[in-house]
Amino acid sequence: MRTLRGLAGALCLAFVLACGGGPDAQLEKARGQLAAGAYVEAAATADQGLAAGAEGPTAWRLELVALEGEARSARSAEARARLERLAGSPFARQVTAALYLQTAGQLREAGDAEGAIDLLDAGAQRFPDDPDVARAIEQARTSGSAEELERLRSLGYVE
Repeated sequence: MRTLRGLAGALCLAFVLACGGGPDAQLEKARGQLAAGAYVEAAATADQGLAAGAEGPTAWRLELVALEGEARSARSAEARARLERLAGSPFARQVTAALYLQTAGQLREAGDAEGAIDLLDAGAQRFPDDPDVARAIEQARTSGSAEELERLRSLGYVE
């Protein structure tokens, strides 16, 4: 009986791996979707890889792919929530000002200027002494769109 259960477990594992459901397979699929411009799908696939039990470096890479997919599909609320969750997770040391800047840039490229400014503000709150975040906010103040300037004004960066 024990051998039969072991065999059934091994067959289930082989089936899952053959169907590409493991975290590593999901990571590769999500990366391909990002490259093809299927940003919403890439984020969903990365989340599936995380749900499949990803750990360590694979989990971090899946988080980054999901974050980029959210940002490039102009889903600023989801991107910000992911960054905030990651900042309180075992990956906290990897959540840097540069990651906030990169994500804000992706949001801006996706047409979500307000979300990009909100993310820069979140970066300034988390990293108040970071000169690159301050420089990005200053650049938005001096050469930002009307939408960006209005959001900066509402946050107190512009009078």
